[in-house]
Amino acid sequence: MQDMFSLKGKVAWITGASYGIGFAIAGVYAQAGAKIAFNDINQELVDKGLDAYKQAGIEAKGYVCDVTDEDAVIKTNEQITKDLGPV
Repeated sequence: MQDMFSLKGKVAWITGASYGIGFAIAGVYAQAGAKIAFNDINQELVDKGLDAYKQAGIEAKGYVCDVTDEDAVIKTNEQITKDLGPV
């Protein structure tokens, strides 16, 4: 049954996941085995998120990306794919 919910080997990109609900979702995905990529709108929030993930024992990569900017989303997705694998 546990394998049914496994995300091992998968990459999860959670937007706005430096804190709050996104952070909680990322934690659940990480427990299920996913590699975590998250973004936020500025470097300060990304850095705060990276600190929070580290304190929670979750390995995550953070990216600055405004999801209202299609070009930024495409570029961020390309970088995540290079860093962690396809989303």
